[in-house]
Amino acid sequence: MQIRPATNNQLKLWRKLQQTKYRKKEGLFLAEGERCVEQIVANGFINVNAFVVEIGYQPGFEINGSVFEVSHDDFESLSDTDTPQGILAVCDTPAESSVAQIIDGSGVIIALDAVQDPGNVGTMIRTSAWFGAAWMLYGDGTADPFHPKVVRSTAGATGVLPFLKGDLGERLKQFEQNGWQIYLMDGGEGSVPIGREIPARRSVLVIGNEGNGIAHQLFTAQRKRVRIPGESSIVESLNAAMAMGIGMYHMTSEGDKS
Repeated sequence: MQIRPATNNQLKLWRKLQQTKYRKKEGLFLAEGERCVEQIVANGFINVNAFVVEIGYQPGFEINGSVFEVSHDDFESLSDTDTPQGILAVCDTPAESSVAQIIDGSGVIIALDAVQDPGNVGTMIRTSAWFGAAWMLYGDGTADPFHPKVVRSTAGATGVLPFLKGDLGERLKQFEQNGWQIYLMDGGEGSVPIGREIPARRSVLVIGNEGNGIAHQLFTAQRKRVRIPGESSIVESLNAAMAMGIGMYHMTSEGDKS
């Protein structure tokens, strides 16, 4: 492993990747922390453009690729954490899928409607990968899946699932027109326990905003409203990522999937 000092121009570029507009412009994002970087390397779904290590850092796994060394202060300027671990990866952002690539498939799609908390989004990506989701749909207002906090929360699952962004209302209409059943995770009156549903072979499970739930315009007569039963008189609601995980368990473990 050959280690070279990073240049000032590289440092300037990498610092900019903390911002969404520069991640989009450069087609790059940062993955920070030994566990996260090691898992991304092991998965092989993401191309690592460069590894950046703090002076004195000794990796606990094999690194193959360009490695650049920076000072403690420079590494802290790149880091998004209070206690940096001394390694991050500069990664190529994977391309979005197209509707045509997805629409004729099958399985369970997780759709996020303005889920804003990066930790929640990262946990949902990780959980979706665990349960074998087919795709992720990121509706407008949802945290950028390549935000440093999201990437860190996925614990290395970034890039494992194909994804699509955009107006969720339009996306759901396109899927419905091609035989997909939409399930809205909703704790309101009239929703049914998700365990009572036999999931369709083509299912989309929609998770709403942490505070406001699913946008009212996404509710239609043909879409099924499902909930996670619990003691709502004691606890008002479940964390969005927790609810999604329980819902995903039901969607992937019950019913005739043939």
